[in-house]
Amino acid sequence: MRKGAFQELSVLRELFSADHPLLRHLPCWGASFLSAWHRTCRFHVVGKAHLRAALDKVPGGLLTTWHFAFPSVLYFFRHVNGILMVSRSRDGEWAARLAHCLGFQTVRGSSHRGGAQALRAMLRLTQKGHPAGLIADGSQGPPLRAQRGIVWLASVTGLPLVPLSLAADAAWRLPSWDRTLIPKPFAHIVIAAGDPICVPRRAADQDLEAFRGLLETRLHGLTELAQKTVSRTEALPSVPRGGGWAKRFRHQTLV
Repeated sequence: MRKGAFQELSVLRELFSADHPLLRHLPCWGASFLSAWHRTCRFHVVGKAHLRAALDKVPGGLLTTWHFAFPSVLYFFRHVNGILMVSRSRDGEWAARLAHCLGFQTVRGSSHRGGAQALRAMLRLTQKGHPAGLIADGSQGPPLRAQRGIVWLASVTGLPLVPLSLAADAAWRLPSWDRTLIPKPFAHIVIAAGDPICVPRRAADQDLEAFRGLLETRLHGLTELAQKTVSRTEALPSVPRGGGWAKRFRHQTLV
């Protein structure tokens, strides 16, 4: 790449930096918009016992889902005082700031960069009762393929993986690598959680791969379950719009 192109790229990176004075408040504006958008939707939960166990136990579990579900999952769990692992990339900085505006704490790192430090921070916080969230297919994909690092984290921490996925009866899909799901206003959203996956400590390489495949299979099955459930909106119980805060979730009778 020629020198001028490098300079132009550097200028663009600086212009769209999360620390740029004109963009500094963008994550909180985005969080407000995300909340207002999802408040028009109705949330239904399949497998509520698995979620409640992960949220109420100390330490709980590692909630893990696909990257495409990130916006709605972030909104739904916004008031549970959760902890998210976010990559150290430039895009990760935007995601971390958005998560902070929604009430999450974040640790910065991944299985490829800064993972050990992030893992120690996450372990300390989960021991204090903070539920943790992870993206199964990572920050860059490939999409819908569980990464081995997620299973390794579960093995090191000794915390169970709690898989979950979602579907909406009316939604758009962004032209991004993960095909991010954006529910349309007033949509029904079904969140499906499955049985926890307990990965033995110091698991051998072949065992990690086996659990990675199991996690991937469970997530695909939960996505299908959510899609089948949300297609029967007439059979879903009536719940208030905008669900997702901790008190309402824990005390309501959901699916």
